[in-house]
Amino acid sequence: MLTASSQPAPTSPAGAALRPPVAPRLSFVRWALSPTVATVPQVRARLRAVLEGWRVTPDVADVLLLAVSELASNAVQHAGDVTERLRVAVTLDGGQLQLEVDDGDPSLLCAAPEVDPDAESGRGLMIVNLLVIEAGGALAVLPHDHGKTVRVRLPAL
Repeated sequence: MLTASSQPAPTSPAGAALRPPVAPRLSFVRWALSPTVATVPQVRARLRAVLEGWRVTPDVADVLLLAVSELASNAVQHAGDVTERLRVAVTLDGGQLQLEVDDGDPSLLCAAPEVDPDAESGRGLMIVNLLVIEAGGALAVLPHDHGKTVRVRLPAL
């Protein structure tokens, strides 16, 4: 499922469409997908297309693409058995990008840097959090009645 809201394209006095540097016609996109392994590359490709259409800089796009890959992978791995749908939303509003990955697992994630140095997994969310902070953004895990939402906010430029 794809949901999008659109804004009319600005026009010049002569009626020709103008293309501002970062002013997308679509400012909000949401997908609801089955939580399967095949979902991760699908949602990454969809997000890449949206970010390219919105003319998001490659550095910011790379952070969001890594984030969606990690967050969707975590949701599939840890919540796939307890949720029917994985929901991913991306918004561009006022120069801010927001990515949300929502699943039906109420277990909260930890993005703290206290990871066992000998562990074979568990570093992905920590790495995403550090990259998001370095890019001037923030990562938050938000519990709700039907699971949790992991939100990444970044400046779009």
